[in-house]
Amino acid sequence: MKKTLAALIIGAFAASAANAAVVYDNEGTKVEIGGSLRLILEKTNKGGDANQHTHSGLRNAGSRLEVKVKHNLDSGYYALGYLQVRLDGKQGKDAKDDGFGALGTRRAFVGLGHKERGELTFGRQLTTADSLSTANDYSYGIIEKDAYIPTEGDSVIRYAYKGIDNLVISADYLFANQRQNNEVIKDTLENGFQAGVAYEDGVIAKFGYGRTNYKSATSQKHHVDGFLATLGYDFGGVILSLDGGYAKEKEMNENTKRFYVSPGFQHKITELSNVYGNYKYEQVKNSDDSKAKQHGFLLGVDYKLHKQVVTYVEGKYQVTRGYDAQGNEQGSKVKDKAIGVGMRDRKSVV
Repeated sequence: MKKTLAALIIGAFAASAANAAVVYDNEGTKVEIGGSLRLILEKTNKGGDANQHTHSGLRNAGSRLEVKVKHNLDSGYYALGYLQVRLDGKQGKDAKDDGFGALGTRRAFVGLGHKERGELTFGRQLTTADSLSTANDYSYGIIEKDAYIPTEGDSVIRYAYKGIDNLVISADYLFANQRQNNEVIKDTLENGFQAGVAYEDGVIAKFGYGRTNYKSATSQKHHVDGFLATLGYDFGGVILSLDGGYAKEKEMNENTKRFYVSPGFQHKITELSNVYGNYKYEQVKNSDDSKAKQHGFLLGVDYKLHKQVVTYVEGKYQVTRGYDAQGNEQGSKVKDKAIGVGMRDRKSVV
């Protein structure tokens, strides 16, 4: 294991090319093209005590191409459009485990905005919930906010107000996007809404609520009510934070409750390097009082090679255990371990 880890770190190779080039800027219209190549060399291991799967290799870590268009209108208004395509390996029947070979649209939205009145966008985009945490990561984030409130959607209307410095107030409505014979597919998103408030100026305070409705095969409702929050403080070189979430899922006569807490830190060692990490405890409780408990931590360090390029070493370790209603441990514990060395851009066109 030690030899493998040493070879992994010493032999790591990754490349990143990140630029946002203005290709057109005339008469109030501005077009930017950007993108990056993101690679990571990693060793992962996931499974139960008797079912472990170890893998080492070089893979794509979110390489993308982006186009952003903005056109200034009268009275301070503007129109915008954004398109992002990625090589993610998740689309196409011949997609490989290395994450290359499949090019698909990840973001595509248009909108109207005003500096003092906010911005309204429509399309495939991130939601309010995506920003409702402070913990930092590049590849192995251990906080799974989608189990509480969806962090993205294929058909989303989003409004964000940024008229007050350091404050963002936003709301989203999500439409169904998986249909068969013009009917929403069972157990997929039917609709949802969410709203949140975020303030960052030394003090970090963010809170959001969302209700997500899923298509049920019966007349009974299936929905999830979720809350996400983060509190922190930037001491100038050191950020301490606490992320958390709570959700209650109701499906027919079954109720499932879950919550997590995750303290974390980010420390600026030098002008070029940061160390960061967070711990997470999460619990899921079912209607029959059976539970699943998960403990995990993430730790990483990065180094800025250029104003747009950063290299990093990052690792995570998580353990999940199941318990019956009497508190007795059930089944084998599931471990999720990974360590990787990568390089990526620090800034895209949005």
